[in-house]
Amino acid sequence: MRSFLLTSVLTFAVSCSQPQEDHSNVTSSKANIIPSPAAGVALAPSETKTDSEDDIPREQFTDGAKAFATLRESLLKEYYASGITEEDLYRAATQGMLERIDPKMKKWNKLLSPSEVALLRTDLKGEFVGIGTQIRFEEGTGYSDVIGVIAGTPSAKAGLAVGDKIVSINGKVYRGMKLRDVVSDLRGKSGDSVTLSVLRSDRLIPFSIKRETVSYDSVMSLLLADEVGYLRIRSFSGKTVPMLRASLEDFAAKKVHALVVDLRDNQGGLFDEAVATAQLMLAAGTPIVTVKKRDQKDETRVSKTEAPLLGQLPMAVLVGRETSSGAELLTAALQEGRHAPVVGGRTLGKWSLQVMKDLGNGYTAKFTTGLFASPSGRSFDGVGMMPDVEVAMDEKQVIQALAITESEPRLSADPQLRTAIAMLRIQIRRSN
Repeated sequence: MRSFLLTSVLTFAVSCSQPQEDHSNVTSSKANIIPSPAAGVALAPSETKTDSEDDIPREQFTDGAKAFATLRESLLKEYYASGITEEDLYRAATQGMLERIDPKMKKWNKLLSPSEVALLRTDLKGEFVGIGTQIRFEEGTGYSDVIGVIAGTPSAKAGLAVGDKIVSINGKVYRGMKLRDVVSDLRGKSGDSVTLSVLRSDRLIPFSIKRETVSYDSVMSLLLADEVGYLRIRSFSGKTVPMLRASLEDFAAKKVHALVVDLRDNQGGLFDEAVATAQLMLAAGTPIVTVKKRDQKDETRVSKTEAPLLGQLPMAVLVGRETSSGAELLTAALQEGRHAPVVGGRTLGKWSLQVMKDLGNGYTAKFTTGLFASPSGRSFDGVGMMPDVEVAMDEKQVIQALAITESEPRLSADPQLRTAIAMLRIQIRRSN
């Protein structure tokens, strides 16, 4: 099965994705598409070429099959480490093809193991078996910072809190390992318990938490002062569109005067869901995104919604360093199609599409099949979108603000949100 993806794996102890052809993150009827995220701000590529381990030799590589066979035999017989098998070599060769064929796409072209594929597919459904904790993994220490706890989940009931650091899981430490290792160990069979050692301030606290099925709300809504509706869209999963529609209908019933769409921690998800999300807020015929693929005519997706919910109310969009792929697609579509001002910080800059191809042995190859651009033809791949109004907030401030679910405390802690609302008030006054 192929899949198109808009994003990459979510940093949740409760999250990941699924396959299909990708214009951004993960699913379509043909294949899955995923726009992917990363942990830091992407910088514009240097105009001066420098030597790099990612440089591909330009000399001709003739008799490739023969050269491969020669090296394969030599490694099996002569490599210094014992235990090297044919399976190891074929896995490394497959991974090498994906990561070295195009160095600038190395972050997104990946060989996914069976367990990684399973996590990805589970997350794209909007639910998983785990403890309900959002984490950010520190490779240097092996600790996992708790940056979110989903209400009503085992973590919330056990008393795990934002700011805690998970030091070990079932006695296992993770220095030198990856986020996927932590996520895999936090998840498991429903009803089984997981033991955590958690650093809180200067105390090490043990937790025993029983796993259960956790539904992940990809959309959260809040009514702010002056009848401003606030929508936080965390990802594009199978649950995003119905949840968004319900929130928009609720805002329409409450007669909100304006809308803020928060995409600051949205790293993408299913491509078709990202497009469908845009359709709920854009009038019929409004361009959403243009997909560019090799040897194919550019395809522009347009909204087919005759009467978008909330009509043409003033709208603003919040973005930041974690806004990636499908979320960047949506930002550009609303900026151009709804004249929505964009507030916050520079986005990640992933404007490529990946397909997920089942290799028949449990592994899946994720590789780039195209690029996408805004309706006007803009692309910010590798650079990221700059907001219309830049408002500084560090990562910790954003995380703390997003955890607040009450209107007044949230506004007090969130200068980017306050700025967006101030801009909307100006628009409302002008329209009146």
